[in-house]
Amino acid sequence: MAITARPYGSVTWLERLHMVFSLLPLPVVSIYRLLASFFVEHDKHKSWRRVLADVSFRFSSSSLKVNQIQNLLGTDVDVYSKWTRRHRLESNIEDLGQGASLMWLSEKTTDKVVLYIHGGCYCLPMQDFAADYWKQTVDSINKSNPGTSVGLVGLIYSLIPDGNFPNQLKQIVIAIQHLISQGTKPENIHIAGESAGGGLVLQLLSHLLHPVSSSLSVPSLTLPQGSKFGSMCIMSPIVSLKTKAPSHQENTDKDVLPSWSWGELFEYASPFLKTSDAAGPYAEAWTAPEGWFSGADSVVKRVFISVGEYECMRDDVADVMKKFSDDAYLTTFIEKKGVHNSQYLDCMAGEAGELAVKIADWVKESL
Repeated sequence: MAITARPYGSVTWLERLHMVFSLLPLPVVSIYRLLASFFVEHDKHKSWRRVLADVSFRFSSSSLKVNQIQNLLGTDVDVYSKWTRRHRLESNIEDLGQGASLMWLSEKTTDKVVLYIHGGCYCLPMQDFAADYWKQTVDSINKSNPGTSVGLVGLIYSLIPDGNFPNQLKQIVIAIQHLISQGTKPENIHIAGESAGGGLVLQLLSHLLHPVSSSLSVPSLTLPQGSKFGSMCIMSPIVSLKTKAPSHQENTDKDVLPSWSWGELFEYASPFLKTSDAAGPYAEAWTAPEGWFSGADSVVKRVFISVGEYECMRDDVADVMKKFSDDAYLTTFIEKKGVHNSQYLDCMAGEAGELAVKIADWVKESL
């Protein structure tokens, strides 16, 4: 995978042709994997719908280069526009400046807000199935609590090659400042992110506990005396840009991306994220010293961190979990036989797996 910066989603006609031919075998591969699932230990527990969701994600994601996937998916605005039309919702995007915007995934309400920060290895836009999962979760909370009005909003942040560290962190801070200026109290702001989005939530938490060097011009985020954020839900976060932990090879055939594909993604992202010595523990939480996240309960009421047993990144995330103090505010969960972001793959398959239910229940309790 080439690391040279190219315009977002830029492809040559040869690359476009490669995209077509690369994806042509997907139906055959899907049928083969579905039949083989009866005999493959790490697939036996899955429904046929879930097997197809996993194989379609793995095959398409590992067959194309980053710029090709960008071209195929489009931008966050492209994904959001199609998603709102499918759900017959009114599009509502608020420009925050400095390349950041908020896209409302529900009717705008600022009483209580779930701020969703999407994943995609810092390179790719929000996925529609992730938006579906969070819409279902928030809709369920609002329906089961008639007196509660929870808003759901997603952050549009700069993607590689347009976003270097600490651009995305600045944009998260700007988004939170905007919500607070709209009347949302910090304790009513609940921040959720998966994969790269989970890594960005950890960046935010790091900045709150260990403010980034002033030379990098990241706005400070000082909460009123006695205030804390409501919660941070961190799912399958990217915490290391290396692939040396044993779980990468152990789970290369089990996860929804093989180890070599993760390695290519990290190699692509690394030059953009590690642009200064100060980036270390922010871009890669795994490199932070022991106890780096101790005292997190001084800035957030509850923290949830999850990873799958069959994830390539399992060992890296488990190490980061140990960097928190073992207090009542922290919930960690290693999903048995789980892969990268199982909750979204379940949503694609029209199912509600253990992790999907656990996250939804945890968020409901936080609200």
